[in-house]
Amino acid sequence: MIIACSTLCFTAEPFDRACAYIADLGFQAVDIALMEQWAHFNPSEMVDDPSEAIDKAREGLDRAGLTAVSMNASAGISDVGPEGNRLRAICAFANAFDISTICYVPPIEAVGMERAQRRFERLHSISQELGVTLAIEAHARTMLEMPDRAVEFCEAVPGIALTFDSSHMVAGQNQGAPFDQIFPYVRNTHWRDSGTSWDQCQQPLGEGVVDFDHCFSALDAVDYDGVYSVEYIDSFPNGGIAQVEAMQRLLEARLYRPAS
Repeated sequence: MIIACSTLCFTAEPFDRACAYIADLGFQAVDIALMEQWAHFNPSEMVDDPSEAIDKAREGLDRAGLTAVSMNASAGISDVGPEGNRLRAICAFANAFDISTICYVPPIEAVGMERAQRRFERLHSISQELGVTLAIEAHARTMLEMPDRAVEFCEAVPGIALTFDSSHMVAGQNQGAPFDQIFPYVRNTHWRDSGTSWDQCQQPLGEGVVDFDHCFSALDAVDYDGVYSVEYIDSFPNGGIAQVEAMQRLLEARLYRPAS
Protein backbone atom coordinates (compact mmCIF):
# COMPACT_ATOMS: atom_id res chain seq x y z
CA MET A 1 0.00 0.00 0.00
CA ILE A 2 1.12 3.53 -0.77
CA ILE A 3 0.25 6.87 0.83
CA ALA A 4 0.16 9.69 -1.70
CA CYS A 5 -0.88 13.32 -1.86
CA SER A 6 -3.25 14.54 -4.55
CA THR A 7 -2.20 17.58 -6.54
CA LEU A 8 -5.78 18.77 -5.96
CA CYS A 9 -4.50 19.83 -2.54
CA PHE A 10 -2.61 22.57 -4.42
CA THR A 11 -4.81 23.60 -7.36
CA ALA A 12 -3.76 27.25 -6.93
CA GLU A 13 -0.19 26.28 -7.82
CA PRO A 14 1.33 25.18 -11.13
CA PHE A 15 2.25 21.51 -11.24
CA ASP A 16 5.92 21.91 -10.40
CA ARG A 17 5.19 24.00 -7.32
CA ALA A 18 2.44 21.60 -6.24
CA CYS A 19 5.03 18.83 -6.41
CA ALA A 20 7.48 20.90 -4.38
CA TYR A 21 4.90 21.46 -1.63
CA ILE A 22 4.00 17.78 -1.59
CA ALA A 23 7.65 16.75 -1.30
CA ASP A 24 8.24 19.30 1.49
CA LEU A 25 5.45 17.62 3.45
CA GLY A 26 7.36 14.37 3.36
CA PHE A 27 5.35 12.52 0.74
CA GLN A 28 7.18 10.32 -1.72
CA ALA A 29 4.20 9.60 -3.98
CA VAL A 30 1.71 11.79 -5.78
CA ASP A 31 -1.78 11.45 -7.27
CA ILE A 32 -1.85 13.67 -10.38
CA ALA A 33 -4.98 15.58 -11.38
CA LEU A 34 -5.86 15.66 -15.08
CA MET A 35 -9.13 17.55 -14.65
CA GLU A 36 -10.23 19.47 -17.72
CA GLN A 37 -10.32 23.24 -17.11
CA TRP A 38 -9.32 22.82 -13.47
CA ALA A 39 -6.05 21.11 -12.56
CA HIS A 40 -3.26 20.30 -13.43
CA PHE A 41 -3.35 19.08 -17.02
CA ASN A 42 -6.12 19.49 -19.62
CA PRO A 43 -6.79 16.24 -21.51
CA SER A 44 -8.15 18.29 -24.44
CA GLU A 45 -4.66 19.73 -24.94
CA MET A 46 -3.08 16.26 -24.95
CA VAL A 47 -5.15 14.62 -27.71
CA ASP A 48 -2.82 15.31 -30.64
CA ASP A 49 0.36 14.67 -28.68
CA PRO A 50 0.50 13.96 -24.93
CA SER A 51 4.31 14.08 -24.86
CA GLU A 52 4.52 17.76 -23.82
CA ALA A 53 2.31 17.14 -20.77
CA ILE A 54 4.22 13.96 -19.95
CA ASP A 55 7.56 15.74 -20.16
CA LYS A 56 6.28 18.60 -17.99
CA ALA A 57 5.00 16.15 -15.40
CA ARG A 58 8.22 14.15 -15.42
CA GLU A 59 10.29 17.30 -14.93
CA GLY A 60 8.21 18.41 -11.95
CA LEU A 61 8.27 14.95 -10.40
CA ASP A 62 12.00 14.48 -10.88
CA ARG A 63 12.82 17.90 -9.46
CA ALA A 64 10.76 17.15 -6.34
CA GLY A 65 11.91 13.55 -6.04
CA LEU A 66 8.35 12.21 -6.27
CA THR A 67 6.83 9.14 -7.90
CA ALA A 68 3.48 9.31 -9.66
CA VAL A 69 1.33 6.42 -8.43
CA SER A 70 -2.23 7.45 -9.27
CA MET A 71 -4.29 9.85 -11.35
CA ASN A 72 -7.64 11.62 -10.99
CA ALA A 73 -9.03 12.36 -14.44
CA SER A 74 -11.93 14.05 -16.15
CA ALA A 75 -12.19 14.46 -19.92
CA GLY A 76 -14.61 17.34 -19.38
CA ILE A 77 -16.95 16.06 -22.08
CA SER A 78 -19.17 13.03 -22.63
CA ASP A 79 -19.59 13.12 -26.42
CA VAL A 80 -18.56 9.72 -27.73
CA GLY A 81 -15.74 10.68 -30.09
CA PRO A 82 -14.08 13.55 -28.20
CA GLU A 83 -14.28 11.80 -24.84
CA GLY A 84 -12.72 8.66 -26.28
CA ASN A 85 -9.87 10.64 -27.80
CA ARG A 86 -9.21 12.45 -24.53
CA LEU A 87 -9.31 9.17 -22.62
CA ARG A 88 -6.68 7.72 -24.95
CA ALA A 89 -4.45 10.68 -24.12
CA ILE A 90 -5.13 10.20 -20.40
CA CYS A 91 -4.18 6.53 -20.68
CA ALA A 92 -1.01 7.38 -22.60
CA PHE A 93 -0.09 9.71 -19.74
CA ALA A 94 -0.77 6.89 -17.26
CA ASN A 95 1.34 4.45 -19.26
CA ALA A 96 4.27 6.88 -19.25
CA PHE A 97 4.38 6.62 -15.44
CA ASP A 98 3.42 2.93 -15.14
CA ILE A 99 0.08 3.81 -13.55
CA SER A 100 -2.34 0.95 -14.13
CA THR A 101 -5.47 2.30 -12.37
CA ILE A 102 -6.92 5.80 -12.64
CA CYS A 103 -9.82 7.53 -10.96
CA TYR A 104 -12.40 8.79 -13.46
CA VAL A 105 -15.45 10.99 -12.95
CA PRO A 106 -18.82 9.22 -12.61
CA PRO A 107 -21.95 9.73 -14.69
CA ILE A 108 -24.67 12.03 -13.44
CA GLU A 109 -27.95 10.51 -12.31
CA ALA A 110 -29.98 12.26 -15.01
CA VAL A 111 -28.50 10.21 -17.86
CA GLY A 112 -29.95 6.94 -16.55
CA MET A 113 -28.27 3.57 -16.07
CA GLU A 114 -28.75 2.31 -19.62
CA ARG A 115 -27.06 5.29 -21.27
CA ALA A 116 -24.32 5.35 -18.63
CA GLN A 117 -23.69 1.64 -19.21
CA ARG A 118 -23.27 2.13 -22.98
CA ARG A 119 -20.94 5.09 -22.46
CA PHE A 120 -18.71 3.34 -19.96
CA GLU A 121 -18.59 0.11 -21.94
CA ARG A 122 -16.96 2.18 -24.69
CA LEU A 123 -14.61 3.91 -22.27
CA HIS A 124 -13.70 0.63 -20.57
CA SER A 125 -12.89 -0.91 -23.95
CA ILE A 126 -10.52 1.98 -24.73
CA SER A 127 -8.79 1.90 -21.36
CA GLN A 128 -8.38 -1.88 -21.40
CA GLU A 129 -6.86 -1.73 -24.86
CA LEU A 130 -4.25 0.60 -23.36
CA GLY A 131 -3.72 -1.46 -20.21
CA VAL A 132 -5.47 0.89 -17.78
CA THR A 133 -8.31 0.15 -15.34
CA LEU A 134 -10.93 2.84 -14.81
CA ALA A 135 -11.92 3.25 -11.16
CA ILE A 136 -15.03 5.41 -11.23
CA GLU A 137 -15.45 7.61 -8.16
CA ALA A 138 -18.45 6.81 -5.95
CA HIS A 139 -19.17 10.53 -5.70
CA ALA A 140 -21.94 12.41 -3.93
CA ARG A 141 -24.54 14.06 -6.19
CA THR A 142 -23.90 11.61 -9.05
CA MET A 143 -25.34 8.28 -10.17
CA LEU A 144 -22.94 6.45 -7.88
CA GLU A 145 -23.57 8.24 -4.58
CA MET A 146 -25.61 5.32 -3.19
CA PRO A 147 -23.61 2.14 -2.56
CA ASP A 148 -26.11 -0.29 -4.11
CA ARG A 149 -26.23 1.85 -7.23
CA ALA A 150 -22.43 1.87 -7.42
CA VAL A 151 -22.34 -1.92 -7.19
CA GLU A 152 -25.08 -2.20 -9.82
CA PHE A 153 -23.01 -0.02 -12.13
CA CYS A 154 -19.89 -2.18 -11.69
CA GLU A 155 -21.89 -5.33 -12.39
CA ALA A 156 -23.42 -3.73 -15.48
CA VAL A 157 -19.97 -2.90 -16.90
CA PRO A 158 -17.70 -5.85 -16.02
CA GLY A 159 -14.13 -4.76 -15.42
CA ILE A 160 -15.05 -1.29 -14.21
CA ALA A 161 -13.80 -0.58 -10.68
CA LEU A 162 -14.54 2.07 -8.06
CA THR A 163 -12.62 4.84 -6.35
CA PHE A 164 -13.67 5.19 -2.71
CA ASP A 165 -13.61 8.68 -1.20
CA SER A 166 -14.10 8.71 2.56
CA SER A 167 -16.20 11.87 2.38
CA HIS A 168 -18.80 11.03 -0.25
CA MET A 169 -20.59 8.19 1.51
CA VAL A 170 -21.43 10.54 4.39
CA ALA A 171 -21.80 13.95 2.71
CA GLY A 172 -24.15 12.64 0.02
CA GLN A 173 -27.54 10.99 0.03
CA ASN A 174 -26.19 7.85 1.72
CA GLN A 175 -25.62 9.87 4.94
CA GLY A 176 -23.19 7.37 6.42
CA ALA A 177 -25.51 4.36 6.14
CA PRO A 178 -23.62 1.06 5.67
CA PHE A 179 -21.63 0.94 2.45
CA ASP A 180 -19.37 -2.09 2.85
CA GLN A 181 -20.81 -3.63 -0.32
CA ILE A 182 -18.69 -1.30 -2.46
CA PHE A 183 -15.30 -2.34 -1.06
CA PRO A 184 -14.81 -5.51 -3.18
CA TYR A 185 -14.90 -3.22 -6.23
CA VAL A 186 -12.54 -0.54 -4.88
CA ARG A 187 -9.17 -0.14 -6.62
CA ASN A 188 -8.32 3.43 -5.57
CA THR A 189 -9.00 5.65 -2.55
CA HIS A 190 -9.16 9.34 -1.53
CA TRP A 191 -9.17 10.55 2.07
CA ARG A 192 -10.56 13.49 4.06
CA ASP A 193 -13.03 14.00 6.90
CA SER A 194 -16.57 15.17 6.17
CA GLY A 195 -19.86 16.25 7.66
CA THR A 196 -23.26 15.01 6.52
CA SER A 197 -24.05 17.61 3.86
CA TRP A 198 -22.37 18.70 0.67
CA ASP A 199 -21.39 22.08 2.10
CA GLN A 200 -19.56 20.13 4.85
CA CYS A 201 -17.93 17.61 2.54
CA GLN A 202 -14.46 18.69 3.66
CA GLN A 203 -14.03 19.13 7.40
CA PRO A 204 -10.91 19.38 9.58
CA LEU A 205 -9.84 15.94 10.67
CA GLY A 206 -11.73 14.95 13.79
CA GLU A 207 -14.52 17.48 13.26
CA GLY A 208 -16.40 15.35 10.74
CA VAL A 209 -18.21 12.04 11.08
CA VAL A 210 -16.14 9.68 8.91
CA ASP A 211 -15.44 6.41 10.73
CA PHE A 212 -11.89 5.97 9.48
CA ASP A 213 -11.19 2.87 11.54
CA HIS A 214 -14.15 1.11 9.95
CA CYS A 215 -13.09 2.17 6.45
CA PHE A 216 -9.54 0.91 7.00
CA SER A 217 -10.80 -2.39 8.43
CA ALA A 218 -13.23 -2.89 5.55
CA LEU A 219 -10.45 -2.34 3.03
CA ASP A 220 -8.22 -4.74 4.97
CA ALA A 221 -10.99 -7.35 4.78
CA VAL A 222 -10.92 -7.30 0.97
CA ASP A 223 -7.09 -7.24 0.87
CA TYR A 224 -6.92 -3.78 -0.66
CA ASP A 225 -3.27 -2.91 -1.25
CA GLY A 226 -3.57 0.12 -3.51
CA VAL A 227 -3.07 3.86 -3.13
CA TYR A 228 -4.35 5.95 -0.22
CA SER A 229 -4.40 9.55 -1.48
CA VAL A 230 -4.81 12.54 0.83
CA GLU A 231 -7.28 14.87 -0.90
CA TYR A 232 -7.96 18.07 1.05
CA ILE A 233 -8.74 20.36 -1.88
CA ASP A 234 -7.32 23.85 -1.39
CA SER A 235 -10.18 25.62 -3.17
CA PHE A 236 -12.79 24.08 -0.83
CA PRO A 237 -13.45 25.30 2.74
CA ASN A 238 -11.09 23.71 5.27
CA GLY A 239 -8.40 22.95 2.72
CA GLY A 240 -4.77 23.78 3.34
CA ILE A 241 -1.49 22.33 4.47
CA ALA A 242 -2.52 21.76 8.09
CA GLN A 243 -5.33 19.41 7.07
CA VAL A 244 -3.14 17.63 4.52
CA GLU A 245 -0.59 16.98 7.25
CA ALA A 246 -3.22 15.79 9.74
CA MET A 247 -4.65 13.28 7.26
CA GLN A 248 -1.15 12.19 6.30
CA ARG A 249 -0.32 11.46 9.94
CA LEU A 250 -3.51 9.45 10.42
CA LEU A 251 -2.83 7.33 7.35
CA GLU A 252 0.76 6.74 8.36
CA ALA A 253 -0.22 5.78 11.91
CA ARG A 254 -2.88 3.34 10.71
CA LEU A 255 -1.25 1.84 7.65
CA TYR A 256 2.39 1.69 8.71
CA ARG A 257 1.92 0.50 12.28
CA PRO A 258 3.59 -2.81 13.16
CA ALA A 259 1.39 -5.89 13.07
CA SER A 260 0.25 -6.89 16.58
